[in-house]
Amino acid sequence: MPASKHIPFRQCVACRARRPKRELLRIVLTQAGPVIDPTGRRPGRGAYVCPDRPECWAEKKLRRLAGARAAELSLALQALLKDLANPDHSKGGAHGQDPNLSARQRAGDEQRGAT
Repeated sequence: MPASKHIPFRQCVACRARRPKRELLRIVLTQAGPVIDPTGRRPGRGAYVCPDRPECWAEKKLRRLAGARAAELSLALQALLKDLANPDHSKGGAHGQDPNLSARQRAGDEQRGAT
């Protein structure tokens, strides 16, 4: 019987639920503050949040990760995830994509959707 493929699990910093890494959204701490990392490849200390649970986006829950910048991160998460939940909402970029995303970030999003 073949061995099953290893699936890495991560823990949400807000609700502490353990889920497969691909189901969570990564946030990276940088010098400028926390940055949302949809590709999962940015360098730096990363933490994970459930993208499908709005209670995980609350400022109070994100203080463990972002400290004083938790309010800023909470607003950014809410805006990003609200846009992801409403694919009909056009952002003005090519094919409804955010014009501020780099080509590398868009490629990472497309790869995640394809697998």
